[in-house]
Amino acid sequence: MVALDDVCFEAAFRFSRSEMRRYAEAKRARVVIASSGEMLAGFCILHIERLPGEPVGYLVTLDVLPSQRRFGLATKLMFAAADLARSDSCRSIMLHVYTGNAPAIGFYERLGFETIGSVEAFYGPGLDALVMRVALPLPGSPPQFLA
Repeated sequence: MVALDDVCFEAAFRFSRSEMRRYAEAKRARVVIASSGEMLAGFCILHIERLPGEPVGYLVTLDVLPSQRRFGLATKLMFAAADLARSDSCRSIMLHVYTGNAPAIGFYERLGFETIGSVEAFYGPGLDALVMRVALPLPGSPPQFLA
């Protein structure tokens, strides 16, 4: 997973091996893996956050091998993560995304995410993030992903 993260993101946005392990192995983590033969094609890590009121899914990361992009894999990973969030009684998913990552922002918007705020220097000095949220189920979720 760390090797794929290194391929997917610039240094400022990558997780170290220890960070990846901590996020993926956390008690509240839900990890979805996609493979292509023997190769890790993509994954996402979702945390179930127990906020006042109701649990919320928080998308820690979504990684897809560049050669596997544009085939719907990221969407399938998100539908699977949304299904896991719903099975943990979440009614929404939230995430942070770098303000300069227009392709990712567009992807999340196509899935129904809306920008609800921003965080200055979330990824480091000058690297701000949008805070995005979507209600579950995701619009357009195929029936096999609905609980």
